[in-house]
Amino acid sequence: MRTVKLVSQKRRGLFPEHDGVGPIVFEQVRATIPVVELLRDAGATVESLPIGYRITLGDTMPSGIVAVHLNDAPRIGLRLAVEPEYPQEFPDYWLQVDFTPCPVCGAPVIWYEAGYVPGYRVCAKKPYHHSLAK
Repeated sequence: MRTVKLVSQKRRGLFPEHDGVGPIVFEQVRATIPVVELLRDAGATVESLPIGYRITLGDTMPSGIVAVHLNDAPRIGLRLAVEPEYPQEFPDYWLQVDFTPCPVCGAPVIWYEAGYVPGYRVCAKKPYHHSLAK
């Protein structure tokens, strides 16, 4: 798996049309118990669903979480980097970017690349630090 590194672009703020970034929610995510506990400790809300979890991220994104695609539902799998791989998981660099903390403040990052550069992200916490996946 390729390691994701977010590099600060030394910029901050949002365009007016993106102001008021809401909570970041992921539906139907498979996750190991250590990941669930780590997310909850970081302020996330983790709710059990019939298949997987609904995860609403908090103010910080813990580091060390690996995000992968799975062959069966739910399609997103989260595990710690030190845990064994899921059966038939395959890496997804862009999914992993969304579960990498802001390099400046550790907040969750949101997709911000439309009309910009692939891999461009902005953190979900003021002052909205800009970063680029490498």
